[in-house]
Amino acid sequence: SSGINAEWPLRPGAWVVALSKHWHHDCFQCSHCSRKIDSKEKFLTNLGKPICMGCNNDHFRSKCTVCGKPIAGTSLVYKESSFHHACVNCYVCDKAFEVGDHENIRVVNGKDFKHADCKK
Repeated sequence: SSGINAEWPLRPGAWVVALSKHWHHDCFQCSHCSRKIDSKEKFLTNLGKPICMGCNNDHFRSKCTVCGKPIAGTSLVYKESSFHHACVNCYVCDKAFEVGDHENIRVVNGKDFKHADCKK
């Protein structure tokens, strides 16, 4: 839906203001799954239309190649794969990588991650 329906007039307090429009509560819905988005609920946009957080996580975020869960924020990316920092360990010292380690990570044999200063 596109917001205001002329046949269903807006009553004071009976709408949600979002995306520079007034919406009937029942008309403000996720453009992907059509679920009604509550006025107190967080949402994102895709092409200027509301997207609920569930659809954003399931359909629009990259997924970690190791655990399969959506990645929020920064990630390790190698070729076509994305990883949570905590899901990938250095193959030399076995410690998990941390956000901010990007400059200190090397890929060995096209598949193994290691800290640049770990020797092997």
